[in-house]
Amino acid sequence: MELGNVLVLENEPFIALDMEDMLRGYGASSVTSFDTQSEALIWLESNKPHVAVVDPRLDDGLCVDVVAALAEANVPFVVYSGAEVDDDAKQAFEKGLWLGKPAIPEMLKETLARLLAAD
Repeated sequence: MELGNVLVLENEPFIALDMEDMLRGYGASSVTSFDTQSEALIWLESNKPHVAVVDPRLDDGLCVDVVAALAEANVPFVVYSGAEVDDDAKQAFEKGLWLGKPAIPEMLKETLARLLAAD
């Protein structure tokens, strides 16, 4: 599977590092990680990932603006979360494929393959 450049939004450092390693093993040419929505939005102003893995809850709140920017740029994304988001934010995240935390690595790989096949 060719993932190209992957954006990871995750506020737990160990999960982010583990995810970066897994994604490189799945064919990512590069992985960029952020733990805040504000950093991700700045990065997205001049970069476009091929795919993203998003934890909705970052250090500076729900990343609704980031998933809206990803959807606007037609970047497919996986929502990787251990909790539901409230109804007000749910619509933004429904544009991605949901994968519940914790998930075994094979589930992430399968979810990314489904996401890219649908794109």
